Amino acid sequence: MVVGVMASICHSVGQVLWQFQHRNSLSITTKSCSTSGGGQKLEVAEIKERCEKWEWKGKYSINYFVSHSKNSNPPLLLVHGFGASIPHWRRNIRTLAQNSTVYAIDLLGFGASDKPANFSYTMETWAQLILDFLDEIVQKPTVLIGNSVGSLACVIAASESSRSLVRGLVLLNCAGGMNNKAIVDDWRIKLLLPLLWLFDFLLRQRGIASAIFQNVRKRENLKSILLSVYGNKEYVDEELVEVN
Repeated sequence: MVVGVMASICHSVGQVLWQFQHRNSLSITTKSCSTSGGGQKLEVAEIKERCEKWEWKGKYSINYFVSHSKNSNPPLLLVHGFGASIPHWRRNIRTLAQNSTVYAIDLLGFGASDKPANFSYTMETWAQLILDFLDEIVQKPTVLIGNSVGSLACVIAASESSRSLVRGLVLLNCAGGMNNKAIVDDWRIKLLLPLLWLFDFLLRQRGIASAIFQNVRKRENLKSILLSVYGNKEYVDEELVEVN
């Protein structure tokens, strides 16, 4: 699964955002920050207990969480980043739910959602999953809040939505393109193309990709990665490492 995921993140965020903004009169907020706020957090056990299942395309079980609000503001959908899951939003959900109904989803291949083998995991697939979730479960124009790869999936979903399913976008640490195929006209990228092609090739070799993944998911490596991306290092605790 890691091979397909890592090799697929090659969209140009700028181009998709341009298309979205010119087709919709909606605001887009981008921010580089940690996804953990300072609100009262939900315990991981409570999140798991309250999660529900949705059958996507009649065959894939998708895990999601909802915290209802009496407020009439547009609902929010939280979409995690690479290697993450719903519990990554445990410090945000209660605070956000004071003003809006909050949904959070485990993308296909992550968390407690199905992880079908030999599936073609692409950004377009996750974008379509998001749109179908809005259409079948939320059933209201929704503000999408994505982190990292989740942001990119939200941007693509918004750009492809033709039924006013998306009310707005909030992008946190938005992913751009891991192999930069979308900007090959840049002379600096052209110089690096042989290395990028080699990287792509290696990631498509199951044995190599598996070895890289197993090394990255070691607790000490995970914690080091999380410390490098979290603004507030206090939130990088054992619980966070465990839910990765």
